[in-house]
Amino acid sequence: MGTDYVLTTRIERRNQEAVNAEETGDIEKATRIYEQNIREDYADKFSFERLMVIYRKQKEYADELRVINRGVEVFQQHLEQHVTHSLSRRIGEEKLRQLSAAITKKSLLKKESLSFPDPIHKWIKRKEIVLAKLKHN
Repeated sequence: MGTDYVLTTRIERRNQEAVNAEETGDIEKATRIYEQNIREDYADKFSFERLMVIYRKQKEYADELRVINRGVEVFQQHLEQHVTHSLSRRIGEEKLRQLSAAITKKSLLKKESLSFPDPIHKWIKRKEIVLAKLKHN
């Protein structure tokens, strides 16, 4: 049994426990469980989004921002690992390094911001809203 399977199972079990806590009104317990999940280096959209919603409803914008930043970090890392793993099966390591450097150089030359897949793109937009809310408080 692989560690990914064990981690996935553990995250899903915690998510169900947190959902049950939310349904019974124990938001504090749900928050603790979701926080435990986001500490794992695991791209679990559900835990991140539930925490964002909880903190938004409680007007805890600093905590919401922290969760957004952690989510973007984890999902970007996951995306990078996925792309590297996928490409490394098809091309050699040296070619992969050259390609990576070329993409990075090209993206730095463009004026417009980089585009990321969801949920990263959505969370970056959400971050802008939270920063504005923090400014006004």
